Amino acid sequence: MLKKLVSIALTIFLSLCLVTVDAATPEQTADKAVLAYAELYTYGTSENESATGLPKEISDELKKNVNAQCMLSFYNYPLNKENFEKVHAKYTEKIREVIKISARLKVDDPENPVVELTANHIDQKGIDELKISNGNFVTLDVMKHISQPAELATDGQFQNVATSAILEVIDKLPLTGSTTLDVTCKMIEYEGNFYWMPQDLKSLSEFVAPFFQLKETDPELIDNLLAQIFGGANQTEKPAENTQENSTKE
Repeated sequence: MLKKLVSIALTIFLSLCLVTVDAATPEQTADKAVLAYAELYTYGTSENESATGLPKEISDELKKNVNAQCMLSFYNYPLNKENFEKVHAKYTEKIREVIKISARLKVDDPENPVVELTANHIDQKGIDELKISNGNFVTLDVMKHISQPAELATDGQFQNVATSAILEVIDKLPLTGSTTLDVTCKMIEYEGNFYWMPQDLKSLSEFVAPFFQLKETDPELIDNLLAQIFGGANQTEKPAENTQENSTKE
């Protein structure tokens, strides 16, 4: 929902305030503008933010959206406010440390320059393997299976185990190699100033988005595990039924 709202806000802003122009020279280069957008969508901040020309209220909403979207990675393991902030701080720090982004001008066109954007990414397959190797997540999924969501917020054991397990995933965050994306830009004007902007913001944002998912353990596996733990009583019922059937036959 947040992502859609920010997308709508950007669309309205661009349609009302920005006018595509042909004969002007932006103060910032196209590669710097693309890098700024990429950093905003990845880190939620950029030292080159002025190259985008976005007004503060729009860029602030974009930053909030990025942070919110990143934290959806851990949505399946609800944390209380204190632990949420601890995980968020660690995740933000890690992303800025390990996700490397660069941009270079590939086609120097006066109207539609093309920038080659390069970035590495979080490896979802590696996340899945890392989660499986950490047995604490199975414990957490069992606790979720037999508890109400509201109970988990005040369950000290769940909060401690979940925070520790998530921080371990962040610390060992698996990455893929770098890939590239060609970003075609257009010139825009806002309040008398000229800027370069990617023509396709959606493709750029999806290319650099540092999102992944800590998937829950298969519910069927959890059911089987609980059946093994609590199945003793069930196993004694069948012989009783057989005994009754046998006595009836006799």
